Amino acid sequence: MKKVIKRDGRKELFDKEKIVRAVELSFEDVENEISEKAHLKAREIANYVSNIEKDLSVEEIQDIVEEKLMASNYKNIARNFITYRYERTKERERNSQFMRDISEKLAASNVQNQNANVDEHSFGGRMGEARNSLMKKVALDYIVSDMARENHLNNEIYIHDLDSYAVGMHNCLTIPFDKLLKEGFNTRQTDVRPARSINTAFQLVAVLFQLQSLQQFGGVSASHLDWTMVPYVRISFRKHFNEGMEFIEESDLRQESDELSIEDDFYKKFPKVYKYAMSKTEKELMQAVQGMYHNLNTLQSRSGNQLPFTSINYGTCTLPEGRMVIKALLEGSIEGVGKVRKTPIFPCGIFQCMIGVNRKPGDPNYDLFQLALKSTSKRLYPNYVNVDWSVNAGYDKNDPKTYVSTMGKCKLQLI
Repeated sequence: MKKVIKRDGRKELFDKEKIVRAVELSFEDVENEISEKAHLKAREIANYVSNIEKDLSVEEIQDIVEEKLMASNYKNIARNFITYRYERTKERERNSQFMRDISEKLAASNVQNQNANVDEHSFGGRMGEARNSLMKKVALDYIVSDMARENHLNNEIYIHDLDSYAVGMHNCLTIPFDKLLKEGFNTRQTDVRPARSINTAFQLVAVLFQLQSLQQFGGVSASHLDWTMVPYVRISFRKHFNEGMEFIEESDLRQESDELSIEDDFYKKFPKVYKYAMSKTEKELMQAVQGMYHNLNTLQSRSGNQLPFTSINYGTCTLPEGRMVIKALLEGSIEGVGKVRKTPIFPCGIFQCMIGVNRKPGDPNYDLFQLALKSTSKRLYPNYVNVDWSVNAGYDKNDPKTYVSTMGKCKLQLI
């Protein structure tokens, strides 16, 4: 019995009714109906193919249909059939390449690890990369214009985060840590109380980074983390001071205000207790910073395959608490993470350079700028941003919310 050779090499029984239907559809597309003449012509071509005494491929059958239509008075129908065939071919090619891409991602047979925060070998990585291929196809085939699609495929214009284009969520933002740490926040499952220590504050920074990364694509940033952490250094210091008063001075005198600077004269009236509280606070702060670095380099989000792309801006706070935070962040970066002290990928540190604050010898934070340069020379981070550049003209020196901040990248910002 006569058979048709499919494009993948399989064979199936020849069915001339499929030819009849294909030709009739071309007539219908052009003339908006299937007339008797259309039916007769379709049947004529189908019978011709049917009488060929050999197996034919799909392509050979389509070639014959084209030739017979072009040789008749129905050249407009032939053009329609040729156009339809061309579009179907393009669609098959797209789907074929698409399936190859999906299979490659699922099998992790061509792992490139294009992002430092994605492990394409992992279960989540494979699923995520396969999903990204699908979402890119949706965006290119059904959302962007034909011109944009061709420009992207020809590498003339690159559409960044194309895999997220179809969903249309925002890309990259700064989290209002000041407000969230002070007032607490809600998650889908529960609510989180305000931070009441420097250790808790840094833990919640990592939590907020991870939670927000699940709601968007791109990175998330803290705009002035040194200033943000000042109240929580003070809270921890006060707690340690009160412990010292109880166990060292054996006194019932306590400090209940969270507003006092850690260098307030009230604290310094008790030198032993002050030294104890300062030592305990510095240790707590360093552990908190180390915890943040380890959390942001180990606790993955986005279906378990990707580290949040996080950035922290700091360097301008000249208060004693802020200076402690800057120093701890830089020392934590220099120390590295894990047993072999690897360079932490995240958070990307951005040191905010400001005239009169940290640029020249004699500036109150110049020593911390030198420490930042040491960290950069060893760990690539921090990057640097110039608070005094023209775009940030008119900032309020007393309001860190007006200072320029940025997302970190694997390069240095020009100072």
